[in-house]
Amino acid sequence: MDPIRGLYLVFIALFCLSLAGSVAAQESQDNQPHIQPRVDPNAPARKQPRAQPTPEAAKPESAEPQNPPIDETDLPEQGDSSSLDSQIDLNVHPHDAAGTRVREDAESLPYDPHRAEKDLEVGNYYLKLKNYRAALERFHDALLYKPGDAEATYGLAVTQERLELLSQAYKSYSRYLEILPNGPRASEAKTAVERLEPRTGRINISAPDTAQQARLEMQQGESFLAQNDFDAARIRFEDAMRLTPESPEVYFRLAQSLQGLERLDPARQFYKKYLEMQPAGPFAADARRSIGQITAVLGK
Repeated sequence: MDPIRGLYLVFIALFCLSLAGSVAAQESQDNQPHIQPRVDPNAPARKQPRAQPTPEAAKPESAEPQNPPIDETDLPEQGDSSSLDSQIDLNVHPHDAAGTRVREDAESLPYDPHRAEKDLEVGNYYLKLKNYRAALERFHDALLYKPGDAEATYGLAVTQERLELLSQAYKSYSRYLEILPNGPRASEAKTAVERLEPRTGRINISAPDTAQQARLEMQQGESFLAQNDFDAARIRFEDAMRLTPESPEVYFRLAQSLQGLERLDPARQFYKKYLEMQPAGPFAADARRSIGQITAVLGK
């Protein structure tokens, strides 16, 4: 064979093998799933399907607020105070014509004797710990869920008397006797009414005398103070102070309302003012104890 012709045939064979390998490699790449297929520029554009909107979850038009169950694990184990006492609402609450605090949701509260029983139980627990402000709140709640409950009314009366809210305690003891004239607490309630009646300073509300008007302001303030409504009580006591600045009791009550509002320094000053006017008065021990508590908090 001619050597030149032989070289030519070898070249042709190598060329064919190279071409076949290139085609096989290209087909292998097109078959890989992570490689996008080549797009023909002359092919018509493919129409993409329209995304369907995801429907939102249906929302209820209205939902009644659910009262959370009482968690008794947050109750204090010992001592005369609780962290619950420091959680004070600084807003003035609505009141009815008689000056009684009205909860905004009171009309929607269902009659729930079981819930009232739990509030009564916790209220008595706080009362034993001498945590009177927390007990006061629980007894009020019990009466919201079960109006006219005799035991809650009696517990409220005892708590109010311990807080020296004598006019309110007198009313609560009397209310208990209206509900259960011969109840298990009737004897104690009658004794308390007889004990408090001369101390309540009951007056003729139609008299225009300045001192009597100041006493009305004091009674109204004590009503608010008995419901932990400290700001409304403060306003009443300030009015009473302007009418009768010589009354020691008004300074003590004003100090109590300011302490409830956590305005500790002015509260301490009014406690001291009371002690200056009545160093051996009926509230002297409470005033000194409160001054000590405030000083421990403020550190001066």
